[in-house]
Amino acid sequence: LLTGLTATGKTTIAYALERRLFDNGRAVTVLDGAEMRLGISKDLGYTANERSENLRRASEVARLINNSGLICICAFVAPSVDVREKARNLIGKDRFIEIYLAASKEICRQRDANGVYGKAEKGELKEFPGVSAPYDIPKSPDLVLYTDKLTVDECVDRIIRLLENRR
Repeated sequence: LLTGLTATGKTTIAYALERRLFDNGRAVTVLDGAEMRLGISKDLGYTANERSENLRRASEVARLINNSGLICICAFVAPSVDVREKARNLIGKDRFIEIYLAASKEICRQRDANGVYGKAEKGELKEFPGVSAPYDIPKSPDLVLYTDKLTVDECVDRIIRLLENRR
């Protein structure tokens, strides 16, 4: 699970990691929070409960993917520690790796192509993690990546090293 505020680079890093793993002969796929909302979770909004349900659905899909022998990279804001822990328990602690992507809010605003931070600050988006809703920073993630200081390739390299160490 790649987790972090909007525009920390979760999707970008997820797809770069997928490419690297695929090029190394691994069967891998990405589940992205925004893409889940185009299909499986299109009936959900953005309240804390709906975000929780979106991650629950993704966790079920990720578990099925893992059970088929594939690596599943999930890229979700996943703002609640409780929801992330439920995902860990569902998927299995031995198959779940939590990677926290951190960047300053200023950098996130600069990267924000859709203007969601501005909308949240104006009150147009309710319950937006990091602005009008909480984001529980992981207390003990498996890896922290400072995406405002590291390149995408450096982030992928660090994730690969973690995966190799975990076998």
